[in-house]
Amino acid sequence: MNTIGPGLVITALLTAAAFTIYYLIKTKHIERMAKIESGMIDKEFKDYGNILLNLAILFFSLAAGIFVSYMFSANTNIPDYVIIPGFLLLFGGIGFLISYFVNKKKSN
Repeated sequence: MNTIGPGLVITALLTAAAFTIYYLIKTKHIERMAKIESGMIDKEFKDYGNILLNLAILFFSLAAGIFVSYMFSANTNIPDYVIIPGFLLLFGGIGFLISYFVNKKKSN
Protein backbone atom coordinates (compact mmCIF):
# COMPACT_ATOMS: atom_id res chain seq x y z
CA MET A 1 0.00 0.00 0.00
CA ASN A 2 1.49 3.32 -1.09
CA THR A 3 0.79 6.20 1.32
CA ILE A 4 1.55 9.87 1.09
CA GLY A 5 4.54 10.73 3.23
CA PRO A 6 4.81 13.79 5.43
CA GLY A 7 7.56 15.22 3.23
CA LEU A 8 5.23 15.37 0.25
CA VAL A 9 2.49 17.03 2.31
CA ILE A 10 4.88 19.62 3.74
CA THR A 11 6.32 20.31 0.27
CA ALA A 12 2.83 20.78 -1.16
CA LEU A 13 1.85 23.12 1.68
CA LEU A 14 5.03 25.19 1.34
CA THR A 15 4.52 25.43 -2.42
CA ALA A 16 0.91 26.52 -1.97
CA ALA A 17 1.97 29.07 0.65
CA ALA A 18 4.71 30.44 -1.63
CA PHE A 19 2.31 30.88 -4.55
CA THR A 20 -0.28 32.49 -2.26
CA ILE A 21 2.23 34.97 -0.85
CA TYR A 22 3.54 35.73 -4.35
CA TYR A 23 0.07 36.46 -5.71
CA LEU A 24 -0.87 38.51 -2.63
CA ILE A 25 2.17 40.72 -3.13
CA LYS A 26 1.69 40.89 -6.90
CA THR A 27 -1.99 41.90 -6.72
CA LYS A 28 -1.24 44.42 -3.98
CA HIS A 29 1.47 45.95 -6.19
CA ILE A 30 -0.84 46.13 -9.24
CA GLU A 31 -3.57 47.73 -7.14
CA ARG A 32 -1.10 50.22 -5.69
CA MET A 33 0.24 51.16 -9.14
CA ALA A 34 -3.31 51.73 -10.38
CA LYS A 35 -3.99 54.01 -7.40
CA ILE A 36 -0.78 55.95 -8.03
CA GLU A 37 -1.61 56.37 -11.73
CA SER A 38 -5.08 57.66 -10.92
CA GLY A 39 -3.67 60.06 -8.30
CA MET A 40 -5.39 58.51 -5.31
CA ILE A 41 -2.20 58.08 -3.22
CA ASP A 42 1.34 59.44 -3.17
CA LYS A 43 4.31 57.43 -4.44
CA GLU A 44 6.22 57.83 -1.18
CA PHE A 45 3.57 56.21 1.01
CA LYS A 46 4.60 52.74 2.22
CA ASP A 47 2.08 50.40 3.82
CA TYR A 48 3.55 47.03 4.69
CA GLY A 49 1.33 46.59 7.73
CA ASN A 50 -1.50 44.88 5.89
CA ILE A 51 0.73 42.22 4.34
CA LEU A 52 2.48 41.53 7.63
CA LEU A 53 -0.84 41.39 9.45
CA ASN A 54 -2.23 38.95 6.87
CA LEU A 55 0.83 36.72 7.18
CA ALA A 56 0.74 36.85 10.98
CA ILE A 57 -2.92 35.83 11.04
CA LEU A 58 -2.27 33.05 8.52
CA PHE A 59 0.72 31.64 10.41
CA PHE A 60 -1.12 31.85 13.74
CA SER A 61 -4.10 30.00 12.31
CA LEU A 62 -1.84 27.33 10.78
CA ALA A 63 -0.09 26.87 14.13
CA ALA A 64 -3.49 26.50 15.79
CA GLY A 65 -4.41 23.95 13.11
CA ILE A 66 -1.27 21.92 13.83
CA PHE A 67 -1.98 22.01 17.56
CA VAL A 68 -5.63 20.97 17.14
CA SER A 69 -4.70 18.22 14.67
CA TYR A 70 -2.13 16.86 17.12
CA MET A 71 -4.67 16.87 19.95
CA PHE A 72 -7.28 15.28 17.68
CA SER A 73 -4.92 12.56 16.41
CA ALA A 74 -3.81 11.71 19.94
CA ASN A 75 -7.41 10.96 20.94
CA THR A 76 -8.70 9.16 17.81
CA ASN A 77 -7.65 6.32 15.56
CA ILE A 78 -7.78 8.40 12.36
CA PRO A 79 -4.37 8.41 10.58
CA ASP A 80 -2.20 11.51 10.81
CA TYR A 81 -1.94 11.87 7.02
CA VAL A 82 -5.70 12.49 6.95
CA ILE A 83 -6.04 14.74 9.99
CA ILE A 84 -3.09 17.10 9.57
CA PRO A 85 -3.75 18.36 6.00
CA GLY A 86 -7.46 18.63 6.73
CA PHE A 87 -6.98 20.76 9.80
CA LEU A 88 -4.30 22.86 8.11
CA LEU A 89 -6.64 23.64 5.22
CA LEU A 90 -9.55 24.31 7.57
CA PHE A 91 -7.62 26.62 9.86
CA GLY A 92 -5.81 28.28 6.94
CA GLY A 93 -9.19 29.12 5.40
CA ILE A 94 -10.45 30.44 8.72
CA GLY A 95 -7.29 32.56 8.98
CA PHE A 96 -7.91 34.03 5.52
CA LEU A 97 -11.50 34.85 6.48
CA ILE A 98 -10.36 36.54 9.70
CA SER A 99 -7.74 38.47 7.74
CA TYR A 100 -10.35 39.58 5.23
CA PHE A 101 -12.71 40.88 7.91
CA VAL A 102 -9.90 42.59 9.84
CA ASN A 103 -8.71 44.38 6.67
CA LYS A 104 -12.30 45.27 5.77
CA LYS A 105 -12.80 46.93 9.17
CA LYS A 106 -9.38 48.61 8.90
CA SER A 107 -10.14 50.15 5.51
CA ASN A 108 -13.51 51.61 6.63
